[in-house]
Order: sequence, then C-alpha cells, then structure tokens
Amino acid sequence: MSSGWLQIHETGPGGAPGNRTLAVCFAPTGAHGASFASWRQRLPEGTSLGLITPPGRGMRIDEEPVTDMAAYADAVTAELAPAASGRRLILIGVSLGAILAYEVCRRLHSTRVPVARLCVVAGQAPGDFGGTGGGVTLEDARAFAVGTGLTDPELLADPEFEETLLPPIQADLRLAAGYRAAPGRPPNVEMRAIRAIDDPHVPEAAVRRWDRWTTADCTVLSVPGGHYAHQTHPAAVISACLDEEPGQAPGASRRTVLGTGATVAAAALFGAVAPPAPRAAASPPAGPTASFDGDPTDPVALAVAMIRHDTSNPGQGAQTLPYARMLDDIFRAAGVRTEIVPTPTEGNVHFFARVPGSAGTTKKPLVLLGHSDVVPAAGDTWTRRPFAGEIVDGHLYGRGALDMKGVNAAFVAALLRHVREGTVFDRDIVFWSDCDEEQGPYGVRWFLTEHPGKVEAGAVLTEGGWVLNQHDGRTPMIAALTCNDKRSLLLRLEAVSYATHTSKPFGGQAVIRLGEVLEQLGQWRAHIRPNALSRQYFDALARATADPVLAAAVREMLEARTEAQRDRAGETVVRLSDTPELHNALLRTTLAFTAAQAGYYPSIVPGTATAEFRAAFLPGGDDPGRVVTELRSLIGNQATLTVVGNPGESEEDVLARLRGYLSVRDSTADTDVFRAWQSAVSRTHPGVRATAGQFEAVTSAVPFREQDVPVYGMYPFTVDRDMLKRMHGTDEHIGVEALRLGAETVYQLLAGLRSAR
Repeated sequence: MSSGWLQIHETGPGGAPGNRTLAVCFAPTGAHGASFASWRQRLPEGTSLGLITPPGRGMRIDEEPVTDMAAYADAVTAELAPAASGRRLILIGVSLGAILAYEVCRRLHSTRVPVARLCVVAGQAPGDFGGTGGGVTLEDARAFAVGTGLTDPELLADPEFEETLLPPIQADLRLAAGYRAAPGRPPNVEMRAIRAIDDPHVPEAAVRRWDRWTTADCTVLSVPGGHYAHQTHPAAVISACLDEEPGQAPGASRRTVLGTGATVAAAALFGAVAPPAPRAAASPPAGPTASFDGDPTDPVALAVAMIRHDTSNPGQGAQTLPYARMLDDIFRAAGVRTEIVPTPTEGNVHFFARVPGSAGTTKKPLVLLGHSDVVPAAGDTWTRRPFAGEIVDGHLYGRGALDMKGVNAAFVAALLRHVREGTVFDRDIVFWSDCDEEQGPYGVRWFLTEHPGKVEAGAVLTEGGWVLNQHDGRTPMIAALTCNDKRSLLLRLEAVSYATHTSKPFGGQAVIRLGEVLEQLGQWRAHIRPNALSRQYFDALARATADPVLAAAVREMLEARTEAQRDRAGETVVRLSDTPELHNALLRTTLAFTAAQAGYYPSIVPGTATAEFRAAFLPGGDDPGRVVTELRSLIGNQATLTVVGNPGESEEDVLARLRGYLSVRDSTADTDVFRAWQSAVSRTHPGVRATAGQFEAVTSAVPFREQDVPVYGMYPFTVDRDMLKRMHGTDEHIGVEALRLGAETVYQLLAGLRSAR
C-alpha cells in the first residue's frame, strides 16, 4: 500500500495484507523511509512495516517541505487512521521522528484510534522543545549535518549535494524550532523510550523525561550504537521496540533506565541541554522485594530465578537492586545477616551476606565474589528468550547462565546448605554480589576505595578456571583454579579516503581499505609464549588427557628450545584441542575485533571507516608496546592505529598502566583454600587432575591481587566448546546436572573450612 505520506510494506507470505501488527516508522532529521530499509527482512513474523515520507525527500523530493508540526501530524493521522483499522498499531520515531510519532499518537488517541505502543528512539522529550521559532538558515542546516556526523563537510562543498541534502534538514530544524507541546493530559499509551549507549546528543536525563508524556507504563531501554542506532544496530532497536517482553526483572519498576550517563553535545535540534548532575549515594529506595519461592539450596532453581532478573549492563552499570532484594530475602529467611550498599548510579548496588565464623577466630574471611550484572542480549538473534531461564534438553538457557549467575547459584546454594546444617566455619564466609563488573565505574575497585576496611578478605573465590572433559565429551579430565587474569588493550583503526556520491565509486574507498587492514590483522598470530601458570596447566593437561598425540604435542611445546619449535608444537596443541579457542588464549597474545563503523547516508560513499579491537596479554608474556609497534608495522600507512585510554591519558600512560596490571603477582597455591578446593574436586570428580591455571579473561580479582590477597577463579561445572563459545554470545547455557555437581564441589570446598572447635 502506498499513499502520499504513508507506505506499507507487507511482510507476510506473498506480500499480501493481513499481518496483525503494523509498525509505522518516523525517520530522523532530514531523512525519510529509506532510513529503515534494513528493517524489512528483520521484523517479527506477522508484522508489516509502515514508512512515513514527508514532502521534500525520497519519492516526494519535488514537493515543498512542511515546516509546521501540527500540519505534519494532521496529514499523517488522516492517512494512517484508516490503514490501521483492524491492526495492532505500533508507532516508532527516531530523533525528531520521536516527536512526530508522539504528536500523531495524540491525534489518533483523541479520535479513538487505538495505538498499542509508542516507541521513541534517541529523541528528546516534548517538554525539551521551547517553541521559540526563529529563522533557520541553510548554514544552520549545514552546521547540524556536520556536527551530528550526518555528512562530511567536503561533500557539502558540492553544490549538487548541498541542494539535495540541506533543504530537508532545514525543514526539520524549523519543525523543531517552532514546536511546543500542547497542554493537556498525555495519551494513555504504553511507551518504550530507547537510548543508544554511545549517543552523544541525547543524554540519559532526556530519555528519563519521556515517562512524563504518557499516563501508562514507560519502559526505558538501552541499545548499542550511536544516535542513528536504528541504522547501525537495527536488530537491537527492533527487538527493543517490538519484543513482546522488555525483559524487566520481576517486581522491578518499568520506569527504569538500563544504563547511565552520556556526553551532551549541544546541536540545533537538541538545544542546550545541561548534563545530569551526579547522583549522591543514598539508601536503596523502598519497593517490593522479588520473592523466591523455591529451595535456596537448589542451585538450578536459584539460577533460573537469577537469570529472570534482567541485570543487563549496557556500559555504565545495570539495575541490580531487584536482584539484590531477592538475595536479601533468601539470606534473611535463612537467618544470615545482609547488607545492600548503593552506588552513585541509582538502582545499581552491591549485596553482601555474611555467615560468621567460630568465636574468637583470627582468620580473615573467605569472600565468594559473584557479579550481578550481565552483558546485554540485544543485537543478535537468540532461539531462546534470554531472560526466561528456560530448561531444554538438560540445559539451562539465559543471559548469565555461564557468566556468571550459574556460579552465583552454586555459591549461594552450597553456603546456605551449610547454614541449614548448622556448620560453623573457621572464618567468616562472605557472599558478595558485586555490580559494574562487565562495565561501569562502581565495581569492586570503587567499593574497596570508598569503603576501606569493610571487606578484609583473607582469600577470594570468583569466576575463572574450567572443568573440561576427555574427547568422549562425558568423562571429566582436568579442573583448573585460576590464579591470575589476562589484561587487554583497546585499539582503534581509522581508514581515510574521501567522500563522494555513490554513482562515482572508486577503488580506494575507506570501507575497502578498512576491510583490507582487518583481513591482515585477522591473519596475524603472536608467538606461543606460555607463562608460568599456563605451563603448569598444560603440564597437568598432558598428564590428564587420554589422547597420546595431544599429550606428546604439549610436552614438545613445553620442552621446546627454539621459538619456531614452540610455535609449531603450540599450533598442534591448539588444533588437537577440543576447546581450541580457550587453549589458544592461554598460550599467546590474541586480537578480538569488536566494532566497525562507516557510513551515514544511503547515497554517500563515506570518507572515513573505523574499527575497534582488543589485544589481550598474558602476564609475563608479550610487552604491549612491542605488539602495538608490530601491528603498526604490519598495516603500514593503510590505516591509523590508535591506543584508546581514559580521558586525558597519553599512549605512554595507557601502556604503563597496562604493564603495571600485568606485573601483579600470581595468587599463591599454598593456602588452605586452594587445598580445600583440590580435596573437593577429588570427592566430586574422582580421578580428575586439579591444577592451578591462568584465566583467559579479566575479572574483579585485580584490586585484591594488587593487595596480595589470594584470588582464585572457578567455574565449578563441566563445559564444552559450544558452551564456551556462547559466553557473552547467543543462546548462552550450562548443563543442569553439571551445575548441581558444581554446587556440590563448592559445598565440599566449604566443608574443608569447618571450625575444629
């Protein structure tokens, strides 16, 4: 269906009308329906795509642009009302399109045309517009286009492009300049306000203000990407807008922002918006406690309940308070003392439960440290709902099942089983559910700095080493308790060419150059250089494996006298391993590519393309500065390689800080906690070789290790290659029976710390 303002693309079989849901999209400043071109193949089944194209752009390029918001909304409403008949209508507006969608929603509501949901993406709320009017010139439009990254300045030097690009932008800026929200009661419509975490133009405070513009629920969500996330991360935005369940934790307020903070850039459309003031720490707000009705000594039931709390951390913290309240309820019911400690980010908290040791004990506490936040599940397609905690074919699915709510469940279940049995330990046992482990400023390091002496740990157990099977996939062979972490360095590539019209492509386009450089870096391999912990682990692996060929390759690698011999044998070890990605990471510096960005307009070949990747280093392995020099030499002048650090840091500062982290000593294995773990493994996994090892990632352990507190990492359940690959990935899962056995391992470990009195 197509009319003046509205085009409807039917996505059902044969493109025939009849889809139950109609999602109507309003484009951002200066754009039109083509801005949503990639959405057509991504919409959920039974959903049609409606595109709003105003005059002066797209198929209506020869028409005079509209600069009056009321006229715009009236015209769209007149066409949309009959088209929406019999359908479930969802309105989706991006940037200025959010205001346009809101005004259309108001008009539909007043004429009793039902709107099922209003989704506003990367947009200022109606009250942020002053309606002062004033002249908006082509120079204002030019400044907006350049300032927001909508186009390159050099492209606007071409009169042909200026004549095409600037009038629609100017028209939309006039719409914004003259807009003032009408007084009166807001519509009663379910709203989803969506913020892109890297958007420099619409801060968190502006996203929060949308909840004032509906009398129904407003769910505020974060997605990856910048201001034009609907183009760069369409799957994430579609999921946030159209997913039937926003994934909120049971009992949590739906008026919640998942993520905090943004840099505010003043621009013509957005006005001068002051950055939100830092929040002072305060007591957790009153609210309902998310109850847990199962057996708290059952790790599977606990893990399901934990997963169902969406504690996604999009970059600046997560909403962990409902999760902490559930834990508080569980431990208090068992008679255990608890505490919830807030951070400056509202709703993002640390949780503590302390089981006291025997009277007069002089031993410092053992801390069971498990982070509450998880990485987002947006952007990739799951076959299971990421926050449903579903058990299918003996596996528990959900974001955090592996990293690390499964471990948290094992910790809690094992500890409360001892509490139920009346066990008295020879020291305090503290369960600490920390926040901001994945990203954010208020994690363990912040807590230890802001609350010195509150946690005087004698040793710490957290996430880390793995239990792996033999080639048969059923028989456990080795368990590692990790005693140090790798550390990583963020690097950025930039390939530069020139921007031009897509009708005149050329061989040296920035995107092509970037792709060529990424291909080179993707083929790069660091030398095999196992450190002391990796050597100890692989020596144990050679003794544990039932595969004589793998054992021989490991021994050849460990005994190699030359770099070439060690590299050759190490590559063989990786090739023969059932978990090659894991074992490769334990042997060398690795590169992981995380992001790429190029392009901003459908008819423009961009002049710049960028990518980011992480180089992860073993303590005692490669020097980070030498690796950066080697990578720069490899790519030559094809692209610029930049070391990314904290604001104000030079490259030398970043490298020095990283070298300091890499010099932190390994945790000693000569402790009663390490020996209790070895004894526990011998009970739950007879015949399995238990060894110290190196962890391939970074954890919250670093601040403790810097204070010479022994920190040990464990995932106490068996895993296979597929499970490891899904860590931070799609369809994350663990085995149900493996989780139960893992909880038993933790129980036996704690049993080794009983008081002798």
